[in-house]
Amino acid sequence: MDAWEMVDGERTDFADLADSLTPQQWDAQSLCTAWKVRDVVAHVTQGATIGTGESLKTMVKYGFRINKLLTEEAKKGGAAPTDELRANLRATIGNRTTQPGVKAPGILLDEIVHQQDIRRAIGAPRQVPADRLRVALDDSTRYNNVLLPSKKRLKGLHLKATDLDWETGDADGAEITGPAEALMMAIGGRPAALADLSGPGVDPLRERIAQ
Repeated sequence: MDAWEMVDGERTDFADLADSLTPQQWDAQSLCTAWKVRDVVAHVTQGATIGTGESLKTMVKYGFRINKLLTEEAKKGGAAPTDELRANLRATIGNRTTQPGVKAPGILLDEIVHQQDIRRAIGAPRQVPADRLRVALDDSTRYNNVLLPSKKRLKGLHLKATDLDWETGDADGAEITGPAEALMMAIGGRPAALADLSGPGVDPLRERIAQ
């Protein structure tokens, strides 16, 4: 299965989750502190449907302040009726639109992390397919930008999954072990996932996430 097929599988699962949400869950706080569940759904839909040209126009509008752009646009989109949010999310299945510099593995990573942002917040756990997790984890470690400074965040650490044949980082670094999903969420800056991890590298990672 290639990365785009995995993206479609993840989007299908995400759309199924959205179809199951109650009115209270739509307005619940997600792991993204600035966003409710509805805003997260709007964000992933926007990321799947807005092309390079429109992205550049929006960046200019916000003075290239990427975090502000993403936060405000998601909130604007999240104000739509839930039926519209559900339909728009399901319509992303099969879409191959990408943002500048982003390829299918990066889209898969974003989709998984944001679905988990919702599931962890509302207490709706799932088993993320191992093949998707492996691709997302491999992709998560290569970034060093304002949105995901993973190279800086993981410097001097060694991460090892306990439920998947996956590890990364400095061989002699402070070790962090735990479920692959929790490692992915921690790399993505979600402190809630640190409770599922153990090892001497957890405290340094916690400090870096807080910066």
